[in-house]
Amino acid sequence: MRASLLLLLVSLTSINVNGQSSPFEKVKSRSLGEGQIFIKQSPDVERAMNDYVVSNSRLAGVEGYRIQLYSGTGNNSKQEAQEARSKFLSLFPHEKVFVEYSAPFMRVRAGSFRHKHEALPLLKKLKASFPSSYIVRDSSIPFREF
Repeated sequence: MRASLLLLLVSLTSINVNGQSSPFEKVKSRSLGEGQIFIKQSPDVERAMNDYVVSNSRLAGVEGYRIQLYSGTGNNSKQEAQEARSKFLSLFPHEKVFVEYSAPFMRVRAGSFRHKHEALPLLKKLKASFPSSYIVRDSSIPFREF
């Protein structure tokens, strides 16, 4: 019983690791109309990099900044948050927007920035449509969003 449980655990772990693409594979992959990149390196370097990526992906997130578009409480706050999200996406369809609930607040935040100064250009564009928007610190931004 113990051996079969251990075998199951090892096989599930290996499936999880194999299912993740390495950063090197992303660089090597070719898109239409682009050149090709060849990387010559020791397999140990790739293994170390993959271990680094896997260990960091387990973290809840990193400190960064987002732009808060809306924050509200009350009966209509969920509907107002969805309206703010829709308005933002109609103006900036290629930007990321997040609707979050942290009792008792509904919040709409946009972007994922490592540094505050990186958020300023988007904030300036947003001020016309969202005059009360401002930059907020967020301590749980996943690595993959940068």
